[in-house]
Amino acid sequence: MKKYFQTQIKVMSGILAICMAGNVNAIAITADIDANNLASSILGSGITINSATLSSQSSGTATSSGTYTNASGTYGIDSGIVLSSGNVNDYNDGPNNNTQNTTGYGVSASIAQEGLLDPVSDGSFDHSDVTQFDLNFDVDASTSNIFFNVVFGSEEYDEWVGTSFIDTFGIYLNGAHIATFNGETVNADHPDMTFFGGTELDGLLDPTLGTGDPVMLFSGLVNAGSSNNTLTFIIADSGDDTFDSTVYISGLSNVDPGGGTQGGGNGAQQVSEPASISLFGLGLTGLVAIRRRKTSAVI
Repeated sequence: MKKYFQTQIKVMSGILAICMAGNVNAIAITADIDANNLASSILGSGITINSATLSSQSSGTATSSGTYTNASGTYGIDSGIVLSSGNVNDYNDGPNNNTQNTTGYGVSASIAQEGLLDPVSDGSFDHSDVTQFDLNFDVDASTSNIFFNVVFGSEEYDEWVGTSFIDTFGIYLNGAHIATFNGETVNADHPDMTFFGGTELDGLLDPTLGTGDPVMLFSGLVNAGSSNNTLTFIIADSGDDTFDSTVYISGLSNVDPGGGTQGGGNGAQQVSEPASISLFGLGLTGLVAIRRRKTSAVI
């Protein structure tokens, strides 16, 4: 009964947010698994891409990566790329018709991916349906900072806040994690998550604390004129493979794009490994996961 009322409140909040969003919506996604296409869709000045690799998920018509255009500025972010633990085709402009939208690929994270995801999901949870985009790049002699904008949203909000199902997103620049906001890593459990209309996503991380601008600005230091820098974007489901999260990324360059609220960035914070979780806690998590899988409709 409690979950029923939570869902009804969530639906009404989503409808209200959509009404407030009006007709400014314009995100149009093209699913794409070509890493080079993704790289060219976000690349700006001062940076030369040496190589791009993509580890994504596909099943039937569902795909976890792509590019998008944004002619009218939904969420206030420019055109770029979209990465998801679900199906990017679900996250064009439009109403939030399903507050439990999900696409389960059932693919577990690799050991290397777990090493990137565990530190940013607040615990040693199993991850699945990972989408990882890696760039190797050089910068010109005038470039000592790189910049880009990000919008993160999740279907896990808000029913699964405070549980192990906190889908997560990480950004690693030359091995250091830089995706923090207000001292917290970017995941569905972030205290600045809020209901937000515009796409199928239930909630977004709103760094303005309710003023309606969910764009985060990240930056990172690089050595001017340096070669073979690395940048990794990674997103995944935590605890199971249901109820997905999605991130929009734009404007990778040596120029501050303006707009957005500054995230972690220049500190190049190295996230420490989480403490071990007790067997008792893992047991409870397993029971909740089994129950949730039985009550969710997976595409």
